[in-house]
Amino acid sequence: MTDVLNVLILSGHMTREHDNEFRSFRQHNAWLTTLLEDTGRFRVRVVEDPRGLGAEVIDKYDVVLVVFEGRDGYHDKAVGFGAETDRALLRFVHDSGKGIVWFHGSAAQEDDWGYPEEYNVMRGAKLSVPTGLRPRPWGEALLRTTEPRHEITEGISETWTVTGDDILTGVQLYDGARVLLTTFDDLESYEKAPVWPMSHYPVAIPPEGLSGLPGVNTDQPLAWINEYGAGRSFTITIGHDIDTFRRIEFIRMFPRGVEWAATGKVTLTGPDRRGDRRINPWPYYHGEG
Repeated sequence: MTDVLNVLILSGHMTREHDNEFRSFRQHNAWLTTLLEDTGRFRVRVVEDPRGLGAEVIDKYDVVLVVFEGRDGYHDKAVGFGAETDRALLRFVHDSGKGIVWFHGSAAQEDDWGYPEEYNVMRGAKLSVPTGLRPRPWGEALLRTTEPRHEITEGISETWTVTGDDILTGVQLYDGARVLLTTFDDLESYEKAPVWPMSHYPVAIPPEGLSGLPGVNTDQPLAWINEYGAGRSFTITIGHDIDTFRRIEFIRMFPRGVEWAATGKVTLTGPDRRGDRRINPWPYYHGEG
């Protein structure tokens, strides 16, 4: 029997977007926990205030999943984890050969937020307003699974869609990062949007206008992996709402990405919905990953 992997979710202090009476970060924690534990491969624990958390706790786990923004509003300056937690996380991945997963908005990092630049190196990318980070106009987005396939995305549809998600583009990838999932960031969608950018989200529009947005009219990464020292990082920026969590492609891909981050290998094949298994409730694995 495959060993169970221990997952630590670092959560709490999310923006108003994910900490309100209609959509709580605790719902995200519950969805992530259910999706991972339903495979039978993971055991998940959650810490709602990880600031100051040291190696004596972090080192007990196989992979850390970051669901933490450290700010109340998108225009606010974020508060980082603190020096002790930063040191513990960097050693955890680089030296101990374990894994880290950056989920949704937790991957964003501005230079003055108190996080070390080494997190960007570990992540294999920088997500920052000055370098072009922005949400695409709201609506349905067509996603493309990158070729050649990685074992994380093996068997997933070549193209698939998500609706109502926050699609973050303008990511600055570093050398060595491997892209798993993209969307084409077409200029026309910005030009035809009723309102863009939305007032709650900071965006840097260049002097030449929308056509000068970094990466516009190109395929933009939404999920990627990166090796860091002896360990691994998996970043996925979709996952704003339950609609994405219910997509079979996400249900297959996300646990595999977490498993790869933890071990460097993928054993999960995705839920089998044939025969009597068709009645299994979301997320469909029911311990049969």
